Amino acid sequence: MRIIIMLVLSLTFMTATLLGCNNGIADGKIAKVSISKSSGFGKVNTDFYAEFEDEGILDLFKNVISNAVKEEGIVNMIEPEFDLEVGCADGSNHGYHLWLGEKEQISTLMNIDDTHTIYTISEEMTNKLIDIVQ
Repeated sequence: MRIIIMLVLSLTFMTATLLGCNNGIADGKIAKVSISKSSGFGKVNTDFYAEFEDEGILDLFKNVISNAVKEEGIVNMIEPEFDLEVGCADGSNHGYHLWLGEKEQISTLMNIDDTHTIYTISEEMTNKLIDIVQ
């Protein structure tokens, strides 16, 4: 029983760490997502070409981020394609790098505060993101 509880707590912590908005908001409410072409690792390019506050799109981004799967090991990636700034209802902002796959391919997400870890996004979510990001 202890192992199951520790596993559940571990998974909850990993999701909250990637999403970020759970740090102080009970429901992890995302208020805004902004997208830009990336200008490199470790920072978000603030020259946004799209900003979203529509609840349906925000729910999609919350699902993408919270369902992304952490990949094992330290990564060495090419420069990111896109940057995402996720604004939370508590006023905090969290930055991510996004490598967007093509239709029916996976995509890759990286928290800008941890450039040695990547998370994969399913083909289904990639298909939905393509229409929004590009």
